[in-house]
Amino acid sequence: SKWMVLDGDIDPMWIESLNTVMDDNKVLTLASNERIALTPSMRLLFEISNLRTATPATVSRAGILYINPQDLGWNPYVTSWIETREVENEKAVLIVLFDKYIPPVLEASRTKYKKITPIPEIAHIQMLCTLLESLLTPVNVPLECPKEWYEIYFVFACVWAFGSCTFQDQLVDWRSEFTKWWCNEFKAVKFPSGGHVFNYYIDPETKRFLPWTDKVAKFELDTEIPLQSTLVNTAETTRVRYFLDLLIDKRKPVMLVGGAGSGKSVLINEKLNSMSDNFAVTNVPFNFYTTSEMLQKVLEKPLEKKAGRNYGPPGSKVMIYFLDDMNMPEVDKYGTVQPHTLIRQWMDYQHWYDRTKLTLKEIHNIIFFSCMNPTAG
Repeated sequence: SKWMVLDGDIDPMWIESLNTVMDDNKVLTLASNERIALTPSMRLLFEISNLRTATPATVSRAGILYINPQDLGWNPYVTSWIETREVENEKAVLIVLFDKYIPPVLEASRTKYKKITPIPEIAHIQMLCTLLESLLTPVNVPLECPKEWYEIYFVFACVWAFGSCTFQDQLVDWRSEFTKWWCNEFKAVKFPSGGHVFNYYIDPETKRFLPWTDKVAKFELDTEIPLQSTLVNTAETTRVRYFLDLLIDKRKPVMLVGGAGSGKSVLINEKLNSMSDNFAVTNVPFNFYTTSEMLQKVLEKPLEKKAGRNYGPPGSKVMIYFLDDMNMPEVDKYGTVQPHTLIRQWMDYQHWYDRTKLTLKEIHNIIFFSCMNPTAG
């Protein structure tokens, strides 16, 4: 069988022309009157999040299979991630830790505190696994280390995977609420009293929690640089930078979310300017009129053709795209933000299509950094 997987939002503009393909005729009629038959070996598979914009004509022609996220849960993802770990002892410890911490934390994330932007549960779990990948290194947790060390790193990763999206609104500081809940719920790993749980990092030598203020780099005024371009490091910038460093080492995409003027772009630009020569940077500012086609042209411009259908940055470099103001592009009348779907296609499949030849392009060695204002756009 030949499967055609159509992943993404359904919208009547293109799905209506497939009605004749999906009924008994099994023929696609094009505007030029050309007819293309669906062969017996071909299958169509639509992967969509909702049927809000699908017409009854489409729905009645397809067999609908609803996958309930609650039924599937987070276990399959975590189990397959734990299988990728190489140390047997570590696998056993991680299974116990996931079962101990994740159910109560997920329950709390539904009811106990607010997030700055809606985030699916599985995204928190992915974030946790990514952070654990970065933290559970042979240097931090040697082969014969005590189990408690794993728990300390797990708690640190868990607090940031689930709590980093909490924020302070006009009435409530949800970071404090998260801190109170966490300290009452889990007593095995104790955070220092005073301040939020987000105020501390793990000292690699002593495995104790120390305040981020200890890591802040000393400020020296460089008279060559204009004053408005100078960045004075604080505990906040230090911890954002710490996680940027961790995630970029693992080639993971990063998104900073915050209000206008909170210094998102400044932090990322400072990180990008300090990168080694192995990295190239392309800035991609978004606005209301950015379409997926314009975005694709900008993304493809610095890439070069490698063997076959592979594309990548020149030489052996890694290309970092900095997408600023991700919240700006227009939401079309069917609820789709087209530039986002293009980026999502790359994140899921590492490819996109050539717009004129309609051939596949596999894109390698690229990372996305992005910023977003949750209140606008």
